[in-house]
Amino acid sequence: METIHIPAEAVRIISTSSKGDQSKWRVSDQWVKQNTRGYEGQAEVLASLVLTHSTLPEKDYVKYYPCEIVLPDGERSIGCYSHDFRGKLQEVTLERLFEANFTSSDSILNDKSLSTGEKFEQIMQQVQDFTGLDVRVDIARLLAFDALILNEDRHTNNILFLYNPVEKSWQLAPIFDNGLSLLSDEKDYAPGKPLTILKRKVKAKPFNSSFSKQHALYTEAAFIHKQRLLETIESSTIDFGRAKQVLLSQLNNPSFKHLFIEGSETND
Repeated sequence: METIHIPAEAVRIISTSSKGDQSKWRVSDQWVKQNTRGYEGQAEVLASLVLTHSTLPEKDYVKYYPCEIVLPDGERSIGCYSHDFRGKLQEVTLERLFEANFTSSDSILNDKSLSTGEKFEQIMQQVQDFTGLDVRVDIARLLAFDALILNEDRHTNNILFLYNPVEKSWQLAPIFDNGLSLLSDEKDYAPGKPLTILKRKVKAKPFNSSFSKQHALYTEAAFIHKQRLLETIESSTIDFGRAKQVLLSQLNNPSFKHLFIEGSETND
């Protein structure tokens, strides 16, 4: 595991999630994140490992790596790091995109008269109107991935777009920030309790609290090489802790069979 020393001049950035704050630092071109509620770093690394065994090109997701963090005062902790993907592009979250156009996603997401699919379509149409991008398949695939890893933090500030002010063009940012997945929050999902019970407690975001209803939005081609992923997990020297158990349980759930490329789901 790599050790990253946080320079005294590095500014601690408090990143806010639906579960509270997490400390992170920008060190050169790296973003370093500290575990706060459990094993977010291990979950982040394992989630990105899933994506490296998918059909997505590398530019479409962020790779995370485990690390030990050494603070200027000598305090040590565990976390993960990634490389900055933004370059000179401007970050605009889904929520800020709506706000910049003098509206809010709340009126759609909180409308109980709308089905999950109707909420999804209305939000996606608004995004297309604002940016010219049709990201329906990309976001539906993201939600299917979230269901597989039990990501409970895909709120509207965790779906990101990048704006090029020179070319005045938009693009969907790579998949990032998957730390609150795989039951990594040990404060809410206590170690030692059966996974079957804990998994039922996890709620999805943003279109429905049900993972199954959100991942049903994805009806395109399978995109995960399951068998290759299993082989990599088993040969990895990284201690993923409970995150590994949770992912293996999810990979063996028949509900996700349509996500796995034919022939990659054998030898269960």
